[in-house]
Amino acid sequence: MESEQNPVGGLIQALRSVDDPRIDRSKIYPLIEILFLTTSAVLSGFEEWDEIVDFGEEKIGWLRKYLPYENGIPSHDTVNRVISLIDHRAFEECFVNWATMDIELPQGTVISIDGKKLRGSATKKEQQTPHAQGGKSALHIVHAWCHELQMCLAQYKTDTKSNEITAIPVILDFLEISGCIITLDSMGCQKKIASKIVDKKADYIMGLKDNQEALSLAVFTAFNEHDEQANMDKELWEEQNHGRKESRRCRVLPAELLPEWAKAPDWEGLKSVIEIQSKRIVLSTGVEENETRYYISSLAVNSHAFNRLIRSHWNVENQLHWSLDVIFGEDHSRKRARNVAQNFSTILKIAINLLKAQPDKISVNRKRNKCALSDQYREKTLGI
Repeated sequence: MESEQNPVGGLIQALRSVDDPRIDRSKIYPLIEILFLTTSAVLSGFEEWDEIVDFGEEKIGWLRKYLPYENGIPSHDTVNRVISLIDHRAFEECFVNWATMDIELPQGTVISIDGKKLRGSATKKEQQTPHAQGGKSALHIVHAWCHELQMCLAQYKTDTKSNEITAIPVILDFLEISGCIITLDSMGCQKKIASKIVDKKADYIMGLKDNQEALSLAVFTAFNEHDEQANMDKELWEEQNHGRKESRRCRVLPAELLPEWAKAPDWEGLKSVIEIQSKRIVLSTGVEENETRYYISSLAVNSHAFNRLIRSHWNVENQLHWSLDVIFGEDHSRKRARNVAQNFSTILKIAINLLKAQPDKISVNRKRNKCALSDQYREKTLGI
């Protein structure tokens, strides 16, 4: 059973904060038992409802070390139904409270905010049918990922990618970000978001595209006008791996060098504009790809630092979104009833945080296998 001396009590206590949506006579299986069962099963590599029930039946003795399970393990239909009924906003808040419990982010910590589509949360027919005719979009989850801690700190469900603009301020309100660096792609490049980040005493790096047409043109013009400037801050970074050779040239200009016609005092805290010219060559074919991207930032650091910080943004794709799709199979999931897709996504984030925090130098897949095979390893991963 949980106690103040039992570290798993932190997770169980966080899960207890989620309100049970069922009427009293339907609560044969307590919500906390269903959530702890599902989280433990997912941690151990079981994601389908019948697999979760199989895990529970085989591990009932272990589960009873922490919770009563007086009525045993519920059916897979019950687990599905109950998780689909949970208020997804309350569950998101529960996750944030647990993920950030006792965490104090050091100065300069990079938090990357980016969204991911849950492709299986709506059928292809529903996604191709206009909403006015009964169609619906696949869900979109916006994440805040901290590479240094290897943790997802927050998530927020939206209905479409365009709604990331409204989700990002909510995520920023969830977190204590003073002294941190927030990186965003071009979807988050908005004046209000920049102001909120600065108001919370943090810094930003934002991708810049045509959604900010005037500023994009101004930054492009500034780099063209100062192209031959001998003392321009620039760095060339090169590497070769995975059959590719890649180079990234980073150039930085102070924001005051923007053209006079494009001065943007309403971009709060704007200090630097950045150009990244990337070239990638596939060694086996010789195919070459070239791309130029622009960024704005409230930081005033050198090109070496910007090259590293901008590159680090893609850790949210490489470490979180890749894990969700390849290891946990989220893109192929057909969990669609009511709130089940977003709630199960939250459970996956709990599992990822626990597995990434496990210090063993082995893959996440091997950690999940060991959780399935060993009660002791599962307890270690849960922090017991």
